[in-house]
Amino acid sequence: MPITAESAGDALSVVANKLLHSEIVEPEGYTVLSRISGELKRHKNAVSWVTEVDRGDPIRFVKHKDRGGKTIAPAITAKKIWVDQKERTTPPFASLDLALEIDDDQGNPVSRWHLDLANVHGGVAQNGPLFHLQYGGHHHDAGHLDHPLRVPRWCHPPMELALLSELVAANFYEANWLDMRDDPNWCRAITLFQKLCYKHYAQRLTSSLSQSSTTTLNTMWASAWRDS
Repeated sequence: MPITAESAGDALSVVANKLLHSEIVEPEGYTVLSRISGELKRHKNAVSWVTEVDRGDPIRFVKHKDRGGKTIAPAITAKKIWVDQKERTTPPFASLDLALEIDDDQGNPVSRWHLDLANVHGGVAQNGPLFHLQYGGHHHDAGHLDHPLRVPRWCHPPMELALLSELVAANFYEANWLDMRDDPNWCRAITLFQKLCYKHYAQRLTSSLSQSSTTTLNTMWASAWRDS
């Protein structure tokens, strides 16, 4: 059964509140998540929606000191996440383009991770896994810091704002995340987005394990796994 926009909005509201109360996300980041939650809830029973998080107003997380004592500031942006739950064999995304951007306390880029759906031009899919994780990408205000390589594109299940937020929480604010990770409301909210993102990916992965004539990576390649 498809997940409705209203259900997704309710779940994202829980995620936003838990992140704020656990002192993981900044109030500005909470405001962005709450705005998106409200927009989703207004779509009621829709099973298709678009989410965007502008780089000028990202989901900001609390500043964090790394092991070397350097202060870093993680933030999530999303150029376009287009959920479209049609009957298909791929995860329900017509577009997926989101990034984790990490700056220092002066606002200088430190690291950037880009999660994407392979582009299709003229009916030909971009080389690489259909859903992939890529280091670097384009630093919009600091092009000279762009990573020189566009590969490798790592095979990776799709994620959206809630799942990427949990990844940030677990990696940079582990003690806070450990305190909330078993909370029933948190788990229910995250589970909804896991179903949205992981169902078809898990089916494809499981199916590939019963084959000996090809590899899992080959079955995940964009040219082999793109619905017509």
